[in-house]
Amino acid sequence: MAVTPQFEFDHERRGSVVVQDLTDWDGTPDGMDAVEAEWLSIAERPHITGSVTVFDPGMALPADTLDRLARQWSDGAARVDIERIAFVAEGVDAHAVGEHLDMPHAVRTFESTPAAVEWAGE
Repeated sequence: MAVTPQFEFDHERRGSVVVQDLTDWDGTPDGMDAVEAEWLSIAERPHITGSVTVFDPGMALPADTLDRLARQWSDGAARVDIERIAFVAEGVDAHAVGEHLDMPHAVRTFESTPAAVEWAGE
């Protein structure tokens, strides 16, 4: 588990999928540069073809954070060989993140991490 001054986060490899655990993140952009840098260092490996990001089920993302994530994550995904990107959370925020991304990758939202990992690893 990695720690920024704002929250803890974790990246775990599950086969060809990197799982990004952001359940401790409060939805503000503070600390996201460290998360993005670590994600890129894993996602750029040749055998990684899928990505899953897990959010806290109760998190609400402000519009400025959605815009920033859309820019950063779209740019990051374009620099690696990721084919599928999944978001896990209850409610609409995971859907909102996925809808803001500008990328040719397959993007889906799920309510369970195992289902997201299975899909992202196909």
